[in-house]
Amino acid sequence: MSISKTFGKRGTAAPVIATPVTGSRAVAAPTPSAGILARIPWFTLTLSGVLTTRFLVELRSATDYAASQTPGYFTLLAAGASSRVQVRDHGEWWRLFTAVALHGSPAHLIGNLITFLTVGFLLEPMIGIGWFSAIYFSGGFVGAVASMLLNEPQTLSVGASGAIMATLAALFALSFHAGALRPNLMRRVAGGSLFPALLPAVAHGGAVTDVNAHLGGCLAGAGIAFLMLIAWSDEDATPPGRSIASVIAGFWIAMTAWAFTTSNFSYANYARPGLDFIPPAQMPKDSASMTADSLRLVETYPKDPRAHLFRGLYLLEQHDVAGAEPYFRDARRLGEASPVMTREFQDWNLALLALSVRVQHRDAEARAVAAPLCANPGALDPRTRQTLEIIEICRR
Repeated sequence: MSISKTFGKRGTAAPVIATPVTGSRAVAAPTPSAGILARIPWFTLTLSGVLTTRFLVELRSATDYAASQTPGYFTLLAAGASSRVQVRDHGEWWRLFTAVALHGSPAHLIGNLITFLTVGFLLEPMIGIGWFSAIYFSGGFVGAVASMLLNEPQTLSVGASGAIMATLAALFALSFHAGALRPNLMRRVAGGSLFPALLPAVAHGGAVTDVNAHLGGCLAGAGIAFLMLIAWSDEDATPPGRSIASVIAGFWIAMTAWAFTTSNFSYANYARPGLDFIPPAQMPKDSASMTADSLRLVETYPKDPRAHLFRGLYLLEQHDVAGAEPYFRDARRLGEASPVMTREFQDWNLALLALSVRVQHRDAEARAVAAPLCANPGALDPRTRQTLEIIEICRR
C-alpha cells in the first residue's frame, strides 16, 4: 500500500493531458488591458469623487464657518452630523448614515482620501467591489453608532474615518490569505495607519479625533474579514458570497440615499442660526481691530457672544467700566450654549467681567466671578492670566 505524503501540505494536481475537442471554440487569453482594468479599484475612485463633491456642497451651502473653508457647527448639524442628542433624543437616526459622508475641513477630507485610496488599490482588486464596499459601509455604520453612544451627548461627529478604519482592519487580516499579492506591504500600510488612529489626538483648530468611531469601524472590519478568512479557501482566487456582499452594500447605499433625502427637509431650520455669527472673514485679528469695529459687530450679530465681548473691551478702553459690565455679562450668558465661544474666549470674558466688577469696588463679587479661573491658572491662556494679574484677584 502506498502512503500519500501530502498531509499538512497543499496537494499538487496530476498533469492533465489535453484532448482535442472537435467543434469547440477556442477561448481567447485575457488581454493585458483587461488585466489592468481588473486591478483598478473602481469603487474606491468613485466614492472618493463622491466624498469630495459632498464636501464642496457643504462649503457652497454653509451658513457659518469655523475657519476659512471649514464648515461651522450649524452647517455641519444641518448637513447631517451625528450626536447622541440628535440621534437618540430627537429620533434623527438618519444621521448615522449621513455623518459618514461629511467632513469638517479640507485637511480632514484629504487625510481620509489618501488613506482610503491607498487601501483601495491594495484590497479592492483582491476581494472585489461587493465585499470591499460591504466592509466600508458596515464599518462606517458601526463606527457612527459607537461614536453616538460613547462620545459626549452634544459632540458632533462627521467623517469617513470609521469606514476607512474598517477597510484598514480588513486589509491587515486578509493579508494572511494565501491569495494576497503583497502581504507585507498590506500589513505595513494597515499597521502604520491603524494604531495612530486609535490614539486620542487634537487636530489643528481644536477638532478632536473621534477614537470611538475609529474603534467601532476597526472592530467591524476585523470581524467581517475574519469570517471571510474562514470561508475563503486558499485555492479560490476570489472570496465566496460576492452576491450576498453586493446586496449588503446595496442596502447601505440605499439607506444613505434615503438619509440624505430626509436631511434636506430639516436643513434650513438647522442651518439658519449659523447666519447669526460673525464669519471668519470679518473676525477681528487682534485687540485693536476687536475694539475698532465692535459697535457694528454687536449690532449686526447680536446673538454672537464674541461681539458683546469685543464691545465690552472697547468700553473698558474708554474707561466706561459700568457700561462694559453688561456686555461681558451678555457674552457670558450667550456663550454658555454657543459653539462659537471657545474656552479661551469664555475664560478671557470671565476675567474681564471680574475686572469690571472689581474696579467698581465689589470685591467679594469679583472674587466669586474669578474663582473658576483662579482654581486652575495653569490652564489659562496668556490674555486671561494677564487680566487676572492686573487686578490681583487670585492672590491668597
